[in-house]
Amino acid sequence: MKYKILVAVLFLSSSGAHAQNMFSMSSIHPADTLRGEAQEQAIRYPALRQASVTVNIFGSNEFDSDLHGKAFTSGKSQNARISSFFAIPITQWNGNVISATIYHTQQFFTISNVNNQLPGTLLSNDNFSKSTLGLSLNFSRTDAIFHTPVVYSAVFTGLSSNLQRIDRFNFNGSIAFWLKRTPDVSLSLGALIQIDPSAPIPVLPIVNYYRRLNESGLHLIVDLPQGVTLKQPLSKNAWIFVGSTFNTFASFYEPNNTSLPERISYNTVEVKTGPGFEYLVGKYVMIGIGGGINAIASASTIAKGDNYNKAFIKNTSKATPYGEFRISLLPFQRKKE
Repeated sequence: MKYKILVAVLFLSSSGAHAQNMFSMSSIHPADTLRGEAQEQAIRYPALRQASVTVNIFGSNEFDSDLHGKAFTSGKSQNARISSFFAIPITQWNGNVISATIYHTQQFFTISNVNNQLPGTLLSNDNFSKSTLGLSLNFSRTDAIFHTPVVYSAVFTGLSSNLQRIDRFNFNGSIAFWLKRTPDVSLSLGALIQIDPSAPIPVLPIVNYYRRLNESGLHLIVDLPQGVTLKQPLSKNAWIFVGSTFNTFASFYEPNNTSLPERISYNTVEVKTGPGFEYLVGKYVMIGIGGGINAIASASTIAKGDNYNKAFIKNTSKATPYGEFRISLLPFQRKKE
């Protein structure tokens, strides 16, 4: 029985910081449509950048897995990930914006100290890698209701473990009302709807709050459900920050075992917490390093056609340290006058 591929999904620390993110809200920030502040906003919100390549290295992680409520297997893993995305503007007119985003993630795994607890489970110490591809089509519209700016958005995403077929389609729809907007303070509230079989919660609140806290430029950035950050400029081109980011990820497998579903997916909700540093090289290139603790809040394996509530494998693992290096590009378009 070929359990190596199946068990690999049980302890993935992540599989693409943007490609599988259920919380991806690439169109809820209206700055590029309202005031043309694309570069300033992209410095504040990394998800709004033109392109990015991120390398994450995770510390050794102990995992325990249950199959249909019974102890399945346990052991240790040490993982690494290289993820990238590239945003492609398509068209823009009268407050409407259409764009696409291409993603790729390559993951590397080292498994050790395996303890198989069910008869016939043939997981063994091993090294292997896994690739995930994604393509999103993003639409947003900026309008007003009773003189209050509002941003509607829709994100259609196709995910694949190879280029031969689409393993999953996801849809995110959101609405956000901008209640306050000044150079030092902004606030928007709304809701995000997720049509995604792996989503633990189909509707999430949107809270986007920004405040400049002092004259030295300390920024509080609340961008729920994606994260919370404190960011301090050191100079015109350098920043330090500390915060937490929330992400969800998916990867796809065919276990080739008659006792298991033909096609399955492994889905996690992660929380990364720690400090970081970014430096702007020239006008467009951002280089960043960071680290901290990565915790997996939820990890489940579901069969194709099922949803989160029908997960047949549940995984638990301890928080692990991580290190990160990222190089990214700010948007190329000029500011609107």
